[in-house]
Amino acid sequence: MKKKNPSIELVRIVAILLVIMAHSQLGVSFGETLVKGRLAISTMIADDVPLFLLVTGFFFFGRVKQDSDIAATFKYKLKSFAKTIYIPTILFILISIIYRYFAQSVPSLADADWDYLGRFVFRLSPGDHLWYICTYMSFVFFFPMLAFICQDSPEKNKLRRLLLAVAVGGAVIADVQYFFRMSMLDIEKYLWGYCTIFLILGYELSLWVKKFDLQQMPQRLKLAAVGAGLYLAGFMVKFGAQIYMFEQYNYGNNRFRWLQCTPCFVTAVGMFLLVYAIGSLVKKEGKLALVINFFGSCTFAIYLFHQLVINETGAWRNSLVQTFSGSETFLTAAGYYGGYALAVFFTTFVVALVFKLAVDNSVGRIFKIK
Repeated sequence: MKKKNPSIELVRIVAILLVIMAHSQLGVSFGETLVKGRLAISTMIADDVPLFLLVTGFFFFGRVKQDSDIAATFKYKLKSFAKTIYIPTILFILISIIYRYFAQSVPSLADADWDYLGRFVFRLSPGDHLWYICTYMSFVFFFPMLAFICQDSPEKNKLRRLLLAVAVGGAVIADVQYFFRMSMLDIEKYLWGYCTIFLILGYELSLWVKKFDLQQMPQRLKLAAVGAGLYLAGFMVKFGAQIYMFEQYNYGNNRFRWLQCTPCFVTAVGMFLLVYAIGSLVKKEGKLALVINFFGSCTFAIYLFHQLVINETGAWRNSLVQTFSGSETFLTAAGYYGGYALAVFFTTFVVALVFKLAVDNSVGRIFKIK
């Protein structure tokens, strides 16, 4: 078995905590009043899925060194996806349907929400957090085309970075049009999707971090400083743009808070590098690394089940908001989000661990992946 990298597993843990926070968000405005403490936390939370996308890109093309490797790696990706993601997701959906049948007192099992399974399998539109699984499925389906440009050679690097620059440039134009409330060109229709941009950025990070000797403290500090600098710069742009647009146009649900904006490329990459640098402080053979790797290995199962836990703990969530005096300042909002996310994380972890062990043992007998 390939050894895990505690730096990457730590990024996964941070990402799933942010996902939990994202699915238990508080409103950022009361009428015409913007609650800036909540807005600041909400803006930070938006790097949840982008972090997962960066991690995916970090490893997604590792087996491809040249074009002749694409076919064999594509076959491996299909088999790996079926074993580790698709079948576990189908099983989760079945468990979710049956759980809600009992929890919501549905008249009969035939009346349960079986359309949930159909929406995922046939329409790729589950209508909840499983959208990310469908996005990942598209990456696997288009792997041969993506892998053609995601190779570490001079020619492929130039081609990939040119395409990436064009895509990011288009996203910048889209942001500028949105900020000034213009509608001159719907340029986003002609570019890579935002999720694909994050995926490619993840691959670029896998090449870039190799330039740092993370056994040396000065190199760790340099990487952390770069990450922190990028994150703070991107955060200030996102936060400032939202405040300005709320005050000028009363825009509450602003695109600069979510992943579909250029500053999110900056904050997500910055957070990735900062957490990665912190993870490099952990001895790979030490006990802390084992703990981080263990929790990191369960993040997918936690991702599957966390929404069920959130749905069942609404009353406690509301009580926690009041405990932190309405969670309106930055510190009280951080107290609510941090406390609730950790509670959901560890509660879901128990369920996820049982699910993971059962699925790994049963599905592993069907698929043998080297």
